[in-house]
Amino acid sequence: MYLPAITETPSFLFGVLLGALLLCMGLCLGVWFGRRATMLYDVRSMDRDQVQHLLSGLFQWTHGFANDVSQYREFMDGISTKLSPGDNSTDDGQVSTLMAQIVQANEQLQQRLNHAEAALKDQAEEITAYMSEARTDTLTDLPNRRAFDDELTRRMAEWRRNETYVNVVILDIDHFKRFNDQFGHAAGDAVLVEVARVMNAATRESDMVARLGGEEFAVVLAGVEASEARRAAERIRKAVAANAFRYEGKSLRVTVSCGVALALAGEDGVSLMKRADDALYASKAAGRNVSHWHDSQRCVLLTASSPESRQSALTPQPPPSDAAFVRVCDDLRQRLLEVACEDA
Repeated sequence: MYLPAITETPSFLFGVLLGALLLCMGLCLGVWFGRRATMLYDVRSMDRDQVQHLLSGLFQWTHGFANDVSQYREFMDGISTKLSPGDNSTDDGQVSTLMAQIVQANEQLQQRLNHAEAALKDQAEEITAYMSEARTDTLTDLPNRRAFDDELTRRMAEWRRNETYVNVVILDIDHFKRFNDQFGHAAGDAVLVEVARVMNAATRESDMVARLGGEEFAVVLAGVEASEARRAAERIRKAVAANAFRYEGKSLRVTVSCGVALALAGEDGVSLMKRADDALYASKAAGRNVSHWHDSQRCVLLTASSPESRQSALTPQPPPSDAAFVRVCDDLRQRLLEVACEDA
């Protein structure tokens, strides 16, 4: 007696299923390790024990499931031998017993298959969550410096291929250390979260808002000309300055200083960030709560020169001065900024 449809087909199907599951596992690992070249840096920077744990779990599961399929194939081969055309010793009772064993083996392997699918899903979700955590600032939920560098690299490559404009805005919360000393670190954390929220609300969905570290943030604006990038920097600065948030019954305000730069021909991301940072330094030197634009030669003030715009929320108001003295101070400050940018 020979029953090829029963003994061979299930083994073949489960082999196909195993291959499909292994392919899924490979895709998960491929997404993790191969999304971009910079992800290799992320993996090296991750906790090695955690990475080893994730990979070990996947390979142990694969090895265990492969053993189950191998045992199933051996069992089915044995059944096939007993039911071979040359074996006439098998009576109907033995056939019924063998059929019951086949059904039981199929059910057991199906249970293992269901368990394996659930385990693979859990492992894939764990890898995805860990990968996301490695690229996200845990406090503000913004992309972190790694994710920002990756995005800037991608945008710069697009700019070289298609001449798509790339702008960078770097922002720094004014007198943040003083704010922490005055109101406490918990209030400082609340400020960082609130500034992140305001920045997201003031930018486009296609822009990447990231926290570079500490009180420093940055935005990648792609596909817009320099004039729009300058307006975006001022829009963000004004939105932060106008926003009041409550903390432990107190209404608190902060301001930010901004530096903006547009990618130039032959420039890489490092050079672009350096010019934006020079513009940010010029804004700090100008009294904070202002924006500067780096035009490749010098830093140009974008913010209207008024006491309200120049005044940081945490900076004491200066004593009254006569108009002539104010003009002299403004001229001297502007000249110092030009010298600072030229030296930078």
